[in-house]
Amino acid sequence: MLPRNLSFSTGLQTKSPFQELVKSSLMKTISMKYVICSLLVALVFFTSCSENLIAQEEKRTVQAQHLDSLFNFSHSNGMFNGAVMVAKNDTLIYKKAFGYANKETKVEISTESIFYIASVSKQVTAMGIMMLQEQGKLSFDDKIKVFFPNYPAYLQDITIRQLLNHTSGLTDTEYYKLTNPSNEDVLEILMKQDSLELENGKTFRYSNSGYVMLALIIQQLAEKPIDQFFDEEIFKPLEMENTTATKSLVEASSQLVIGYNQIGTISRYGSSVIGPGGIYSTVDDLEKWNRALNSNELVSSQTLSEAFKNGELSDGPISITMNGETYGYGFGWMPYQKNGRNYVQHDGTVEGYRSLIKKNLTDGYDYTFLTNHGNSLAMDELTKAIDSILEKSEYIQPKIPIANLIVKELEAEEVTIAIRKIKRAISKNPEAYKIDESSINGLAYTYLRDDQKNIAVEVFKLNSEVFPNSFNAFDSLAEVYFSIGQFGLSKANYGKSLVLNPDNTNARDMIDRIEKATPEIN
Repeated sequence: MLPRNLSFSTGLQTKSPFQELVKSSLMKTISMKYVICSLLVALVFFTSCSENLIAQEEKRTVQAQHLDSLFNFSHSNGMFNGAVMVAKNDTLIYKKAFGYANKETKVEISTESIFYIASVSKQVTAMGIMMLQEQGKLSFDDKIKVFFPNYPAYLQDITIRQLLNHTSGLTDTEYYKLTNPSNEDVLEILMKQDSLELENGKTFRYSNSGYVMLALIIQQLAEKPIDQFFDEEIFKPLEMENTTATKSLVEASSQLVIGYNQIGTISRYGSSVIGPGGIYSTVDDLEKWNRALNSNELVSSQTLSEAFKNGELSDGPISITMNGETYGYGFGWMPYQKNGRNYVQHDGTVEGYRSLIKKNLTDGYDYTFLTNHGNSLAMDELTKAIDSILEKSEYIQPKIPIANLIVKELEAEEVTIAIRKIKRAISKNPEAYKIDESSINGLAYTYLRDDQKNIAVEVFKLNSEVFPNSFNAFDSLAEVYFSIGQFGLSKANYGKSLVLNPDNTNARDMIDRIEKATPEIN
């Protein structure tokens, strides 16, 4: 017999009706509490999610309002004429177009308007290389001789990675001597050379020639022309219906915007090079491009990370200083860090068109803008203002570049009246403007090249008055006087330049030249 305080269970024990009732009641109570707790947890969860979604929507609304203020202000002050798109994690925040695609016919720009995107094309060329790498057709560290064994010896040891990073040693000295070149024209001059200007792998030097070489490699491996490769392998799969590198197609499109220089004269882009540039696109299509990058539609995230990673030189990482920031260079993208955030971006520049695509990788922001008033775009001012809006929800009104104010007033008034108004505006509110010597000087030369010599003289004079201690301002003013035959004024201003900078050999040479040619004004 077992002791009383011990029990032995056989699994056959029975309970009284009272015990069963208590158990049933207890189980119902526990079950009800569980349901109530579950409902409370779900309510808290959904309430929290709902509040979070509302907060996100409110934030996007505020950001959109600030962005609209920024771009309306920028457009009205000649700082932006084009189309813009801003998104976070593929959710659209802001998309809008400003100004005319054709000033003569008053056709307005839309988000479907087609712009030349210039060097933003490089990331598409780099994507082509990355796709071929994933297909096993090449390695980033393959040398050119693998694909083109008959090329000159100086080219053969350059690697694909060096071409992508602009560390190949190839420069554009001869490239820039070409007028409206094609890829074949660039290849021809490369085939005639016998050495690199720089030792490959040791120096970063931005090289359009290098991206022509990448386009040639793509053509070789894909066995189709580069524009056809882009269309068939990238643009059509991504439904980028208004994007192409086939120039004849886009020139026939009614959606193509006309490019204008800083003073509003038509600027036609003639180059047919594809690889470093060559692509035409829209804000709508570049939104699709960004989404494809974010979702790894074309290559894996691991491969894409190579594009966003800074390249290496033989003595350390690539370092490029521009506008007070330090950038690296990956595969068609410029990575950099600021305030604990990681970014990649690339812009494109020709006289009539400017483009920018930028990704805040830390916070998930993408933005793109395209313009057909290339040299009037206030790129640095706009990007800083956009970043402030997105990252701090603060709208900081950018300073107006002084060249934009000058153009605006000269379009509205006779030159002497316009210059007087410009001086008054600067005197009254100097903090409203970004006043720099080089932009005024560059604008004056634009008027001079456009044969508006009278205006050019007045703008050069304005520059020398705003920057009276600049030898270069007086040197440029002397140059324009010389070009219109006012040799006395030319000599006098070369003299002022020489006083400010005794090492200005150009001023000394020009004074000697004037004295010999016109002894009567000595």
